[in-house]
Amino acid sequence: MMKQIFKTFCVALLFSSGMVPAQFTITNTLKTNDATGLKIGDNATLTAATGVDPNGNGWLRLTNSSSSQKGYMYVQESFPTSLGVIADFEYVSWRSSNDSFLGADGLTFFLFDGSITDTNFKLGGYGGSLGYATYSNPANTTGLSGGYIGVGFDEYGNYARAAENRNGGTSGMVPNAIVLRGPTSATYTASNPYLTHTALGNRTGTVDAIRARDEIDYNTIVTSRPAPTAFYRRVQVYVTKSGNDYLINIKWRKQNETTFTDVLNYTMSGTTYPLPPYLKLGFAAATGGGYNFHEIRNILLTTPGNIRVDSRSNSASLCNDIKENPITFTIEVTNDTPANLANINFSNQIQDAAGNLLDITKFKITSLSTTGFTSSTLPTSNFTSNNITGKLGLASKTSGIITITGNYYKKSIPTNQSFKSVSTINSTEITDTDLTNNTATTVVYARKCSIITNPSLPSYNK
Repeated sequence: MMKQIFKTFCVALLFSSGMVPAQFTITNTLKTNDATGLKIGDNATLTAATGVDPNGNGWLRLTNSSSSQKGYMYVQESFPTSLGVIADFEYVSWRSSNDSFLGADGLTFFLFDGSITDTNFKLGGYGGSLGYATYSNPANTTGLSGGYIGVGFDEYGNYARAAENRNGGTSGMVPNAIVLRGPTSATYTASNPYLTHTALGNRTGTVDAIRARDEIDYNTIVTSRPAPTAFYRRVQVYVTKSGNDYLINIKWRKQNETTFTDVLNYTMSGTTYPLPPYLKLGFAAATGGGYNFHEIRNILLTTPGNIRVDSRSNSASLCNDIKENPITFTIEVTNDTPANLANINFSNQIQDAAGNLLDITKFKITSLSTTGFTSSTLPTSNFTSNNITGKLGLASKTSGIITITGNYYKKSIPTNQSFKSVSTINSTEITDTDLTNNTATTVVYARKCSIITNPSLPSYNK
């Protein structure tokens, strides 16, 4: 049987005397068939569990490209609201047939009351309610259980609209928009108030002309998921505490871009909308008459206001029967503090599954480059081992990227076993408030060529 590619689910809650502060970091690639720590329901599935994608190269598919669907996933672990949260994820929205609606409806990222359990959780409405808001069909569909914030990525344009029993909003449709709605409640008429929205991209022309542009979704009908060079969205949602209020900042990065762009900022009143002591976090999507596949992967949930590291690779599997397998690891270091830092200690090792450093006869680093840092002492050539160390400089509230490329050599480890890239950071220049996000691991498996079916994987050069 194929082993799982990569799954990390790590939560650390560290309490000190007289203090509520805590630390938590939760990561999941959603590329495997393992749903440990997650609640997945309605039409949502892991594509690696259903055979749509190879195990290790899958996505969480919230809806299929068909009408009247909704699906969800949430992380079962709660976190204290005193901390705030950063949610980082990738998504793709696309369709394989003509729905006559130019794609619909959209997806939501949501925070909800941490006291809600698996047995009493349910979604909001279909269509433009995006699984979060109230809805008129069936009549009196209430909003998501215990919802506090529903960030909508609206393709068709109804999530912002005061229609279909949603509470407040615009008079007309706003396609290709990011929209905030507030708390849901058991009192139907008080649920999911409209807060604000940002309309994205070129807004000239008819509503259909706006809807047809590639902003929230990919609007070319394709037989398979578009490549990241054609459509890519990586989203970061910052929810930070300011007094009694929550400051919401949403930014994203598109295909062929190296930096994030702010797309929405909003202050949510904690007096008007009191916070529960704990929250949980999840995703939903919905279709109506129109439809798209709505898929997410590579989720990172952690605390703001510190330094952190994230790591990804261009493939989660390599063919064990070819002479050389090139692979690239992309490691992102973020300084989320108000201080400019000049001495962030960085290390990276290519290790076997047991944590031993791989010899360069099995894997050899061939290149290393950096972007976005104010300084770097990392080597860029003449790699004599798979252990990289150095110091990095990063300006306040910025990120830098380290790109490491190397070759894995034929049958260096047994087929269906793994190796990994492990990156670690620390700094003595600040008091790092969360150490759970200072290490990032990316796991890669060695597979037989005969079971690799994803055309995006490296070509076979036997």
